[in-house]
Amino acid sequence: MIIREKVRRFWTERAGITDVPRFESQVNFENDAAIADLRVKTEIEVINAEFRLNESDILVDLGAGNGRFSLLFAPKVRKVVSVEYINDFTEIIKEQADKRGFGNIEIINSPAEDYCRNDFADVVFISGLLNYLDSGQYSKTLSNVSKTIKQGGRLFMRETISVLENEFIVDKFSEELGSHYCSIYRTGGGHIKAFLEHRFRLEKFAPFFEDGSVLNKRLETRLYYFSFIKI
Repeated sequence: MIIREKVRRFWTERAGITDVPRFESQVNFENDAAIADLRVKTEIEVINAEFRLNESDILVDLGAGNGRFSLLFAPKVRKVVSVEYINDFTEIIKEQADKRGFGNIEIINSPAEDYCRNDFADVVFISGLLNYLDSGQYSKTLSNVSKTIKQGGRLFMRETISVLENEFIVDKFSEELGSHYCSIYRTGGGHIKAFLEHRFRLEKFAPFFEDGSVLNKRLETRLYYFSFIKI
């Protein structure tokens, strides 16, 4: 079971960690400089190849963290709405947006599951969010995302999934992260079924990294991307 207070505490602590190889490492936990560079390069290549964006799009980055993807998308769309519930992260997003001259990022300090604007977004991006939500938060998030995306709109998700037959749950102190870590890795099939129930048709589901890649760290989980259309 996901304990919400543990999750919030973990991410509040991460927002205060600045001694990392790259800006992205604050939220993707990659401390080796060479591997951090490879991870970001590979992920961006996949996202650019698979995630279609238009200059007229309004994009919602749900669970934006420190804004690394909001900042990536801002030059490519009309508007980015960054939704993040950790106050220190929203301050980082604002600081980075100002530093880079992006005036089209709206920052919303809110839990992801509470965000909803009916028929508002052309695109929703979800990255590394759902495995930190309990079943109630998960269901509410999908319901509100379905209301927020226009019919025919796109949803692109970057999520670490369980490659086992069932969910893989972690609730323990991590020596690697130096903090208590609490998450639930759902199966790819479980995500696909849940999104279909909320009117999302799957277009593509594939791993970010090839078999044997140094970026695949654990046997129980893999980083996948999902591309959906709102029907």
